[in-house]
Amino acid sequence: MPVIGVNLRSISSNRGKDIGGNLKVNNTPRIKEVDLKKVGSLDKEALSIDFEYSCEYNKEDSEEPVAEIKMGGEVIFMVEDPEGILEDWKEDKDLPDEVVVPTINSIMRKSLTKAIDISESLQIPPPIRFPKAKKKSESARYIG
Repeated sequence: MPVIGVNLRSISSNRGKDIGGNLKVNNTPRIKEVDLKKVGSLDKEALSIDFEYSCEYNKEDSEEPVAEIKMGGEVIFMVEDPEGILEDWKEDKDLPDEVVVPTINSIMRKSLTKAIDISESLQIPPPIRFPKAKKKSESARYIG
């Protein structure tokens, strides 16, 4: 995997007073800027991809969030031609899929992991659904 690091630089959160009812959770990663960064231990240049992650909790009847978690940071991405990708970014603010997909996945993995802990502290639902164990039905059989 060409992602060699995900560093968080800022974390903020807030929770309103009226949290009850059905909540919609919206997780949004966003790439803000791309630059070059020297990776000293590898003695190579890599892409430094600045990002923002936002997790908003909205009631079904309101567009104003009742709680939110925000993070900012950087993904260090190793690629063959970082200068070429940077030039393309500067022209049209777009990255190739082979960079975007692993970058967004890394942002989501790091941010959601941290957001789960923060949501517990704020006493709001976690930003993702956890699997739940269910009672075995009597007709269920294990065949192995």
